[in-house]
Amino acid sequence: MNTDVITIRKWLNELDTALEKARSFGPIVVGLNKGECLNLVQQIRAHLPSDIDKAERVLRETNRLVGGAQHQAQLTLEQAQEQARQIIEQARREAEQILEHARAEQKRMLSQEEVYRIATAQAQEMIESARQQAHEIRQGADEYAYEVLTQLEGVLAKVMNTVQNGKVYLEDYLKQRVGTRR
Repeated sequence: MNTDVITIRKWLNELDTALEKARSFGPIVVGLNKGECLNLVQQIRAHLPSDIDKAERVLRETNRLVGGAQHQAQLTLEQAQEQARQIIEQARREAEQILEHARAEQKRMLSQEEVYRIATAQAQEMIESARQQAHEIRQGADEYAYEVLTQLEGVLAKVMNTVQNGKVYLEDYLKQRVGTRR
C-alpha cells in the first residue's frame, strides 16, 4: 500500500481521536487544539495522492461527459421521436391516399358494372323487341302469303274455268267442223 495513503489514514485517525476526546455541548466542541486540527487537515490535503486529484478530474470529466451524453441522448431520442412521428404521419397520409384511390376505383368499377348491367338489360330488351318484331313480321308475311295464294287460287280458278270453257268451246267447234266434213 502506498505510504502516503497510510500516513493520511493515520492523521485521519488522530483527528477522529481528538474529536472523540473533546467535550461537546451540542454543536460546540471544547478541548480541541485548533492549531493541531488545522495542521492535520493541511497535512492531509498536502499529502493527498495525486491520483485523488486525477480521480476528481476524471470524475468531473465523467460527469461532464455523462451529462453531455445524457443531453445528446435526450436530443437523439427527441429527434427519433420526431422522425417516428413524421414517418407515422407520412404513412397515415399515404394510407389515406391509397384508401381514397381504392374508394374512387371501387366507385368507378361499380359505375362500370352499373353501365354494364344497364347495357345488358337494354340489349335484352332490344333482343326481345327484335324477336317480337320478327314474330310479327313472320306472322304478317304468312298472312300475306296466304292472301296471295288465296288470290292466286281465285285467279287460277278463273283461268281454269276459262281453260275449261275454251276446251269445251273448242271441242264443240271441232265436233261441228269434223261432223260437217264427214
